[in-house]
Amino acid sequence: MQIKFSKKYKPLFQLLTGKYPEVDTVILTGGRGSAKSFVIACLALTALVYHAWNVLYTRFTNVSIIDSIKPEVDDKIELLQLSEYVNSTTSHIEHNGNRIAFKGIKTGSKQQTANLKSLFGFNLFVIDEAEETPDFETFEKVFLSIRSKDKRNITILILNPTTSMHWIYEHFFEKKGVEGGSNLVRDNVMYIHTTYKDVSKEYLAPNILKYYERMQEDEPEKYDQIVGGGWITEPEGVLLPLSKLRFENLSNIPEENIVFKFACGDPADKGGDHFSFPMFHVAIIDNNLACFVKDVIHSRDGIEVVNDRAIEKMRTLFIEESFLEVNGVGVGAYLLLKRDLSNHSKVKPFTSTINKEVRILSHYEFVAKYFIFDENYKNDPEYKLFINHVTSYQKDDDTANKNKKDAIDSLCSAASILKIKYKKILYG
Repeated sequence: MQIKFSKKYKPLFQLLTGKYPEVDTVILTGGRGSAKSFVIACLALTALVYHAWNVLYTRFTNVSIIDSIKPEVDDKIELLQLSEYVNSTTSHIEHNGNRIAFKGIKTGSKQQTANLKSLFGFNLFVIDEAEETPDFETFEKVFLSIRSKDKRNITILILNPTTSMHWIYEHFFEKKGVEGGSNLVRDNVMYIHTTYKDVSKEYLAPNILKYYERMQEDEPEKYDQIVGGGWITEPEGVLLPLSKLRFENLSNIPEENIVFKFACGDPADKGGDHFSFPMFHVAIIDNNLACFVKDVIHSRDGIEVVNDRAIEKMRTLFIEESFLEVNGVGVGAYLLLKRDLSNHSKVKPFTSTINKEVRILSHYEFVAKYFIFDENYKNDPEYKLFINHVTSYQKDDDTANKNKKDAIDSLCSAASILKIKYKKILYG
């Protein structure tokens, strides 16, 4: 059987023969039905059998790797007529001492990658559904493990584009001056973008084609993102998209207008959570309230690890009061800050009788109206991640919000404090 690939994939297979020697990273984007996974499965088997490459096939979590990704590759063994050349086990596909291994990046409840750091001998690293990988640092840890000495080292990220706030877009597109949807080589990166229109119609179900056509006519924006594989500025359903936040140059705030300097946060209490601790200068300007978000701590490490950084930032900003939620592990963080800041700032505990989701829905509109963020936030990776998480929170979508609710929740906790403290100014 002859397999038909789009000519856009030709440079990808040319990597196997040594062409484009400068390339060590491939960004493979596209919408639904664009055959990305199909093509990479064929590439991996070709690399294994004909070029003696070792392939690490992965995604961020272990979920469904053996049940979905591996069967995708197994299915191509027969298609490529390689059944007599390879041995497929539960977690590997082997040929003459080389292998394709299937393994998750995340190993447990916390974001751990130690199991991949020690893997040697692999020279082709494939991340399926790469948009699930939470940050560049997680990707980099595994990228640096792919360091074969006798074969070419290549990393392939397969993804359906999401928001332009995603680290993949910022690192590989924005930073390198490459537009989404490009097919080119820039520096060490090869970009390939396809849609279902690049796939031979014989491989596509007629009802799906008609569905795409109806979507293009009835919901063009949804079509562009889901089917066309385009990067979007603001995901649908986000409570506080970037366009609703206020930004200014915070170095120009008149000091005489500042009436209160405080910080507010909730310590991380489980794997993946962030200790999100923004610091504010509150001003009254023409009898109107303005809350400037001067700096942030936004880290998975928790207050015990970032304690010194938090204290230094608060001292620099002359923070008068610090509010820390003491539910769960918050008591320990509260006592730590109270001990170290006793001569500089009042540290006050607060408890909440409502969960984060309810608190966020109760106060996010106040944040949009009265909070002002630093227009130069992209220069600070921590502040940038904070804004990314604030503008990613979606109503009624626990999957999308996983490990991203702490930033917006810290703002909403601060909003609840300001509503009480400045009730007369706000409500008369």
